Amino acid sequence: MELDGYHPIDSLLSSILKKSLTTVDIHAIANKYNVHYNTIINIRDRRKKSPNKNVLNDMIRMAIKNQKQNIANSKELLNQLQKELEKLT
Repeated sequence: MELDGYHPIDSLLSSILKKSLTTVDIHAIANKYNVHYNTIINIRDRRKKSPNKNVLNDMIRMAIKNQKQNIANSKELLNQLQKELEKLT
């Protein structure tokens, strides 16, 4: 539900950020913008009325970086498992 002047982030983006950002990432963003940790949490959890676009931009960029790293790690693990399977057959 959107009230006048209340424009939180999209719920899908919120869930992606929850899965992608670590506590360390959130602290780093809070330190960069000199805001409290809970401010970043409130943006992520859709409790902030009008989130700062720069903060949100950094949150999304960090989430993308983390997801790319997860994909790279998963590919490496998959390759190792395939090699082990080939050894057995």
